[in-house]
Amino acid sequence: MSQENVENTRRLFKAVEDRDVAGVLAAYDPEIIIRDAESLPYGGIYHGLEGAKQHIEGAVQTWNNLQPPAQRKMDAVFLNAEDYVIVLWRLKGLATSSGRKLDLPVVSVYKMRGGKIVESQMFYADTVAILQFLEGKQ
Repeated sequence: MSQENVENTRRLFKAVEDRDVAGVLAAYDPEIIIRDAESLPYGGIYHGLEGAKQHIEGAVQTWNNLQPPAQRKMDAVFLNAEDYVIVLWRLKGLATSSGRKLDLPVVSVYKMRGGKIVESQMFYADTVAILQFLEGKQ
């Protein structure tokens, strides 16, 4: 089952990079709980597939104009931890008008059940830098 967990998480990341909402939702258990940094525009705790959809929509709305296709590649490394999958990845952004760039490490922890993600939590290296980038200050 643990390899199936990793493969499902890989599919999640591919769907995020491709902006494939249906693919993202397919990776989640119907009882998914997503925890994202409260300080981010799409941060908070989301419950169930409807909550997951709200989280995805908020993230896409925040990042779509700041992530041309090359910036969407997260360079993810997947670590198998039995009932958990740990992913090391990069959050990237590019403000094309000014040339400002963002490239920060993130760690995500996914709790798995039956090959699906039941809990998701992101840990960003520097949420202040992310907010400054989003506000056009970095």
